[in-house]
Formats: sequence, structure tokens, C-alpha cells
Amino acid sequence: MDIEIKIDEQISEPKIVIYAKQIDKDLSEIIDNISIIDKKTLKAFKDEKMYILNQKDIETIYSENSKIYVRCNNELYTIKNRLYELENMLNKKSFIRISNSEIINFDKVENIDFKILGTLIINFKSGNKAYASRRYIPKLKEFLGM
Repeated sequence: MDIEIKIDEQISEPKIVIYAKQIDKDLSEIIDNISIIDKKTLKAFKDEKMYILNQKDIETIYSENSKIYVRCNNELYTIKNRLYELENMLNKKSFIRISNSEIINFDKVENIDFKILGTLIINFKSGNKAYASRRYIPKLKEFLGM
């Protein structure tokens, strides 16, 4: 792979151009990583104020009573996006969907409890818990390389 960077003081915003014969797995991963750079934050709301949340600080995003909540630094915020939209926006190396109603940041996970048959209990470093549904366990195992 050949990387070339041109510095031009006339350019106001960086532009990335990739030349390739075809898009393969490695190139797709590079494109995903580049696109994540622009999406490191989410706009969330609490007490009639808008907050800019950094993805690395988010513990979990879940739906409850037709609203989407974001738990970030042990504070709860609401967000206007749908879960499927957020799933596409979030860093795929850290975030994974564990049920129809929840996406977690695996960087915030302390351990996974396999005791209960058919479900997994995800324990966060903060002491909070989440439950992976049976349907999402294969996806979670693949994410973990199991």
C-alpha cells in the first residue's frame, strides 16, 4: 500500500482520495475507520439542553417507552436518532448491538456472566448491567472472536 500526503495551505478542509483496482476487505476497513473520524460525537439532550457526547464516554444506548436513552458517565440523556441509525454511526470496533433495544460500548465492559442459560449478563465497569438476548449471542461471540 502506498500512502501519499500533500500539504497545501490553500485547502481549508482535508480531503481523502483512494485509488484502488477494487474494494477488498482491507480497503473497506480503512474506509470505515476514516468515516468514523467524522462521527466521534453524538448530540444528546437533557433538561432542555443539548450536549455533545464523545463516543468513547458512552456506556450504553437503549430504547425504553418509545424513547432512545444514552448512558454516558452515569448520566442519562435522550437522543433523537433511531437505534438502527446509531448502529451505523457508531465505531464498529467498540459498539455492538446486544438486543433489539440496546447497543453497548464494549470498551466499558468489565466482564460477561454466562451463568444464566440462554442469555448473557454484561457487567460494566460502572456497576451497571445489560442483558444480551439469545438472538444476538452468536453476533456477540463473533465480535469477541469466540
